[in-house]
Amino acid sequence: MLSIFKSMRQRREETPVVKTRIADHLSLVSAGNPADFGGIIRIEIKVAAEALAGSQLMAQTANAAGNEIKLGPVEPGDQVSVGVHFLLLPNGAQRVVFCLQETDGTLSTLETTLQINNAGSLAVETAALLKEHGTPIFFVGPCDSTAYPYPTHTAWFDRPDAAQHIDGLLATGQISALEARNLHHFVEQGYVAIEGLLDDELVASVNAEIDDAVAKGYQGYKPGTSQRLEHLHLHYPNMRKLWLDQRHRRYADLIFGVQSRPCQTLAYVFGSQQDAHQDTIHLTPFPAGYMCGTWIALQDVVADSGELVVYPRSHRERRVYLNDTGCAKVKGDWKEFGNKVCANWAEIAARYEKFVYRPKKGTVLIWHENLLHEGSVRIDASLERRSVVIHSFADGAVVYYDSTGLNGTAVTRDELAEPR
Repeated sequence: MLSIFKSMRQRREETPVVKTRIADHLSLVSAGNPADFGGIIRIEIKVAAEALAGSQLMAQTANAAGNEIKLGPVEPGDQVSVGVHFLLLPNGAQRVVFCLQETDGTLSTLETTLQINNAGSLAVETAALLKEHGTPIFFVGPCDSTAYPYPTHTAWFDRPDAAQHIDGLLATGQISALEARNLHHFVEQGYVAIEGLLDDELVASVNAEIDDAVAKGYQGYKPGTSQRLEHLHLHYPNMRKLWLDQRHRRYADLIFGVQSRPCQTLAYVFGSQQDAHQDTIHLTPFPAGYMCGTWIALQDVVADSGELVVYPRSHRERRVYLNDTGCAKVKGDWKEFGNKVCANWAEIAARYEKFVYRPKKGTVLIWHENLLHEGSVRIDASLERRSVVIHSFADGAVVYYDSTGLNGTAVTRDELAEPR
């Protein structure tokens, strides 16, 4: 019998004046799929209006006795979002049991099954770090950097011997001389630009799809603005082809040392004019380092068009997490974030020289998750600066968005394996 039920029985035996009544005061609203990636899924549970105030909600995996976790008090009618660190679960079908204990001894249970398929060296290492730290399998509330032992792991490209690592890959034939040079540049500068990586035909087909989206007012797009077009890969086949193109993913794979998994596309007709920032706080992996940005030029970028600007070597600066700044999780209003978080980035940026990026069409720039970058002011508002930004995570990392507390998703392994 599950320990969750054993512990309940023991408590009832210790307090015989309370009678146990079995009820159906829990219901499943939805359960995330671990195949959608990210190390975290959410299970949404509804507490019935008939439940008593002050009831306690607990969770346990059915095949791991003794791991009962108290999730806290809940109220009648609550919908509870339970996070699950599924990297801490063994592979296979894993039964998860939730238990609601009410103040009068009433007991309600709910069961769901998760299909777990953790794979790869990073998943193994991440799970070991989480276990050693005592990160719980289940939690309620937003995802937050304080749950993870960041100092316990440093990615190879952030270590003092990164150059030797690259040289070893070259010596063993795992990378070409060009790839070695590009990786050295990434390690030293925090970014690398690969000219002519993508063909004109693919770029032209993506531009045609952007034109179609603009003409249709996709996501309320207003021509001439710096508005971005999000997730066009979900609606247009050539954008999806670009999203999964192995030519740029090859570099992300080499940086991570495991398979990269893209999480979204952001298409721009004009420059973003976004202030200097790190991506770490918005697209947040554990362990640190296992996210990178990919910036694809869809045209020859010219001066005064609101060019991308990067701050070489700034990736070595401290990572800014929300908890470090005293800023609350963002729930639609970014004013506090701008006051408390952006001030940190401005202070860092002041110590570095800007590099204004004017690539040729088909050039791909890949940057370190912690590299400061921005969109410069559009001096000539008539000039387009067409580009696509893709962010990718490493397979086996925990993925969340520290700024909002949400968990992240990315392309599935099955989708990556599809012939293209």
